[in-house]
Amino acid sequence: MGSPSDHLANERTFLAWVRTGVALIGFGFVIAKFALFISILKGAKSLSSSSVTYGEIMIILGGIVIIYGLYSYLVNERDLSKNQYTPRVLPNTMFVGIILAIAVVLALLII
Repeated sequence: MGSPSDHLANERTFLAWVRTGVALIGFGFVIAKFALFISILKGAKSLSSSSVTYGEIMIILGGIVIIYGLYSYLVNERDLSKNQYTPRVLPNTMFVGIILAIAVVLALLII
């Protein structure tokens, strides 16, 4: 059944995932809006699409982080209710691999 402190720790972890996702979303908006601001300062007729694209990718990554945090929270709650723990090596490794692959692609696009 899990102790109340176990459930509260799971909830704190979930809220940390949400906080991280919201920070990524906010950072994505800042990147996109900064690109718009720079184009206005330059008097450019068109917006630099690459910066807006990077901002959009950060927003999407933020959403992915929140969704994965919810998945992890729900699986942990299920395990706590059964009074068991199942390590999730494969899902965590896949999540990290996807995020790192996106980061590498973005880094290569910037170069």
